[in-house]
Amino acid sequence: MEPVNGKRIGFVPGQFVFLHALDAQGKSFEKRPYSITSSPSPDIPYLEFCIKMLKGSFTGKLERMETGSTLGVEGPFGHFTYTGQKRSAFIAGGTGLAPFMSMLRHIAERRLGEEFILFYSAKTQADVAYGEELARLQKQNTAIRVIITLTQEKPAQWEGEYGRICEETIAKYVKDAGSFDWWICGPMAMVKGMKECLVGLKADPKRIRAEGWG
Repeated sequence: MEPVNGKRIGFVPGQFVFLHALDAQGKSFEKRPYSITSSPSPDIPYLEFCIKMLKGSFTGKLERMETGSTLGVEGPFGHFTYTGQKRSAFIAGGTGLAPFMSMLRHIAERRLGEEFILFYSAKTQADVAYGEELARLQKQNTAIRVIITLTQEKPAQWEGEYGRICEETIAKYVKDAGSFDWWICGPMAMVKGMKECLVGLKADPKRIRAEGWG
């Protein structure tokens, strides 16, 4: 989305905005919150979102919109943000990847260190969003690692993990969970389960941030 008036909205990686459906008079009649996936760099004039079209009341309207349509934007909001932590781990389920794309783009562009790891769970290989870009981000900043796991299929040529993210999955790649800051985003049941896993791995509860839905 590009601003109608050319005025860019500033935000911190991980924040969200409310998108508003507008009537013929430009008044809002429905809104939904969506995390921003684009980089917060002032050189990026647009806002990008990762939205799964579920044929719902709001996503149905989005799916029918054509290029040049106008939406209202309110925000940014939220404290589920990356603010420069040097050892950070992110756990995403499905479109819970959205805020982490903004964070990882920011980290890659600024070549921040020292260690960043994303655990990303998708149902099938076709459901993996931003797969090619995630591979590029790892090359752009070698402090970034991306671990993708599939929960509902096992493709013959798949090089990632299989099954739900669990303590074993995390421990395979993170040897000292207590030395990391953690972010979790996904369905609420997943968020709750991941918190329990991290506490079991001796992560500091005060350094775990979570955002969920459902």
